[in-house]
Amino acid sequence: LMDQTRARELFLQGSVLILLDVPEGSEIGIDYNSWNVGPRFKGIKMIPAGFHFIYYSSVSREGQTAPRTGFFHFFKSKELLVKRWDAFTEELNDKNINDVLVDSLRASLMDLDSSLGPYPYETFKKWTTLTNYITEALVARIEPLNRTISSVTQVNVNNEVVMTTVTDRKDIQ
Repeated sequence: LMDQTRARELFLQGSVLILLDVPEGSEIGIDYNSWNVGPRFKGIKMIPAGFHFIYYSSVSREGQTAPRTGFFHFFKSKELLVKRWDAFTEELNDKNINDVLVDSLRASLMDLDSSLGPYPYETFKKWTTLTNYITEALVARIEPLNRTISSVTQVNVNNEVVMTTVTDRKDIQ
């Protein structure tokens, strides 16, 4: 366990990922760890600066888990990233996220503290060892154009695999 002084320092220096309207029971993860969302969940706090993978899966009332989807993000110190759950597409996005909302959430971070899960520092060293050569330029070159990583291959109406990365698009021009 972490002492209160260290936890406060990480809270003040670390980044925060606010996830609005995520249905209870959904799976949310960052890097090596994932959890099922409880009734008060609003996001993850104390995220160290650097490269991270945020992922999620919706879960049906019957307990069936949807395919995992996620995105890469390079957090800067003290960054606040806000995403909202879209019930129709079952995805996190930044539609309807504006500066007024972000400023309001930033001003109320201390009030949200009990609804934010702490970043799992026990696996951080393992994560950075795995990812320390990944750069923002590399991710920009290989990630899909929609910046979403899915465990399901996308196909078009002709049953052809959809080419979605910048590199793919250059190859076909």
